[in-house]
Amino acid sequence: MAQHKTTFGGVDILRFLAAVMVMVYHYGFWVWAYPDGISARATGGVSPHPEMAFLGSGWVGVQIFFVISGFVIAFSAENSTPLRFFEARFRRLAPAVWVCAPISAIVLLMVGLSWPTDAMIRLVRTGLFVPFDPWVDSVYWTLGIEIAFYAIVWTLLRLGRFDLMETVAVIIGLVSTLFWCAYFTFGWTDLAETRWLQLTLVHHGAFFAVGVLLWLMRFKATTVPRLAFCGLFLFGGVLEIVSSVDVHSIKVEVAMPYAPPIAIFLIAVALMAWSLRLDLSWSGWRRIGLMTYPLYLIHDVVGAAMLGALMRTGLPYLAAVPVVTAAMIAASWLIAAEAEPRIRLALDHTLFRYRLKAA
Repeated sequence: MAQHKTTFGGVDILRFLAAVMVMVYHYGFWVWAYPDGISARATGGVSPHPEMAFLGSGWVGVQIFFVISGFVIAFSAENSTPLRFFEARFRRLAPAVWVCAPISAIVLLMVGLSWPTDAMIRLVRTGLFVPFDPWVDSVYWTLGIEIAFYAIVWTLLRLGRFDLMETVAVIIGLVSTLFWCAYFTFGWTDLAETRWLQLTLVHHGAFFAVGVLLWLMRFKATTVPRLAFCGLFLFGGVLEIVSSVDVHSIKVEVAMPYAPPIAIFLIAVALMAWSLRLDLSWSGWRRIGLMTYPLYLIHDVVGAAMLGALMRTGLPYLAAVPVVTAAMIAASWLIAAEAEPRIRLALDHTLFRYRLKAA
């Protein structure tokens, strides 16, 4: 159990920066580049700002999240039980959703993007973690993918075969990488955003596999096969990023560059691997890391609506973006520091009451 007292300040920093990157991408690029998106509609409309196009690769923060999840979940599950693992994941996922989703639903109503019946349906589906849309916000598409990976880890724990984690991760990574190789070889462009391929980790399995391999090489041993598989799955991840660039290019009707998101992703993974060897044990990094999840959930619809409101008061777009960014970071801190702990305490006195009795 000794390793589970270890903190990873570098991972927490990277996770927070990835969330900020996604947020700035939505505010600085997506709200004007893709008028049909929920972010743009929540603002009420933003005129084009080509000078902000350099922010158009910030979506790759999501792929970085998946790598981090592969590492963190493998690390936290190694000495866990199926019940403890399920409880830890539920206590981590549910509170932020139950705080952020109602706020997003209210904002949808306020800006006229929903009506009471629709908003309630979206809210219930989001709160119950239904893996298919509609949700209160499009950012919730990633939760089903995360939960699919958790389910695989839980199954290994339930079978008492967590020792197969490496084998399973390699299989997941190989399936994902081979899919993307076939995707470009045979021109399977109609499968680019197929939900069942996302939920079976065919699309994003390479990222989770890289995270698991980083965990193995950090705590077990760095071997030639592990390095080789890590390199192969990074290649698979790059192919997925290339396909995402193509999808974005179609939506914004402008050719997007491939190099920036690929470079950002590879540099982020390299920095993550390097940071695992550093002593970044300051507790503040952990607090920053805990802000990431609520920031990701609340920033899109709520922040975009705030951006539009500020612009209607006369504040220029370029001035409104940093104001909203700061406001969303502050909101995520309040949720992580105040709201989530209270919900977890309520869960401990109800759903997980046995924990208190055991203590």
